[in-house]
Amino acid sequence: MIQDKIVTHQITRQLSASVISTHPSTQLDQPLWAINWFDLKRAWLYDLYNKLVFNHVRKIGAFPVFKARLSKTILDNERLKRDMLLIVQYPQALSFLEMISSTLFQVKSLLRTSSVQHFQFGFMQKLNQESLKPSKLTYKGKLKYMVHICEEGHYKAIESLISHAASLEVFPHFIGQKSAILGLQKEKGKLKTLDFVLSHTLVFSGFDAEALEGLVNSGFYQEFIQSSKFNFIGIFDREI
Repeated sequence: MIQDKIVTHQITRQLSASVISTHPSTQLDQPLWAINWFDLKRAWLYDLYNKLVFNHVRKIGAFPVFKARLSKTILDNERLKRDMLLIVQYPQALSFLEMISSTLFQVKSLLRTSSVQHFQFGFMQKLNQESLKPSKLTYKGKLKYMVHICEEGHYKAIESLISHAASLEVFPHFIGQKSAILGLQKEKGKLKTLDFVLSHTLVFSGFDAEALEGLVNSGFYQEFIQSSKFNFIGIFDREI
């Protein structure tokens, strides 16, 4: 396996884009999970954007694995708080770069720019073993979901946390660690990276919100929270 630290692709005649590794174990020729963490300005416009770009995503072998909207805040943090999370699995970094080099995709992406704000985008590697590919693009299940967003987290107890959660009938859906960021460069100008402060994204599922809040309030989880400089935790309604 090739452990390249940067993969670059020409997006337009004047612009190139790069996926840049931020973790020693990142393999840019292996699957990456793109984290889209943002606030909605125009929900209807963002939904339209999702429908229009889905074929571009599917064409390269990528697929959305989780999309959810905030319904209740458990642990607030003004710096990190957003109301939407979208996670998309890409086969590798180059696949993503080839997708965004499509002129038609770029035109459609103007809708996203107009429909969201406070946008955080970057890539993570998935630490848990659960398969995420959804059978349908609209979630019809009854499980509740908790999203924990961290900045400057240094976690060494992920497996112990997962075992503790299972004892409370709460299960990992996506446990992600920051692995790469996106950079843009105009001709011979300086490479500029997109803002992505998230170190970890943790998504847990449970049969009800009370079970999820019980996990957060447990002594084990409270100790876990202390290992991160900033934390935001909320209950989210899953859409994909």
